Amino acid sequence: MRLLARQLLNLVQTRLAQKRALTQLFKRHPDQEIFTSLPGAGELLAPALLAKFGDDRQRFPNPRSVQALAGTCPVTVASGKRRVVKFRQACDKEFRHTAHQWARASLGQSVWANAYWQQVRARVGYNNDAYRRLANRWLAIAWKLWKTRQPYDEAYHLQQRAQRSKPQAK
Repeated sequence: MRLLARQLLNLVQTRLAQKRALTQLFKRHPDQEIFTSLPGAGELLAPALLAKFGDDRQRFPNPRSVQALAGTCPVTVASGKRRVVKFRQACDKEFRHTAHQWARASLGQSVWANAYWQQVRARVGYNNDAYRRLANRWLAIAWKLWKTRQPYDEAYHLQQRAQRSKPQAK
């Protein structure tokens, strides 16, 4: 029994040391500020998001490419007059899980995310569908910030949303 306990203790200590090393690597990364500024990302999701986005800004030419990889955007199948929107099956499942977790965590830290989720949840039948839609929005925002190398600013985002929702004068 002591042997098993010693082995378990060694595993736990090794895991903690690796986590500390990864945290230090994340803190030194040039894009760290972008991902730590995202509401709800926290100490675990921010590095995971950075790892999924990576360093190559040519890899994702538009937000749809990130959303497709994460599986947050639906697939439209059209043939003739028939058009069906389906759940995206082919994607990076780990990225999808990370995006959903981030969407959930952002609800308590972002006013617009909570309002959006409440609005969508009233229209759709499932919580997971509402989380997926929120994650889809968040990934588009994260892509823009990642491309422009800017941290997230909730006040600026709310200002931009208000500007877009105003009727355009003709």
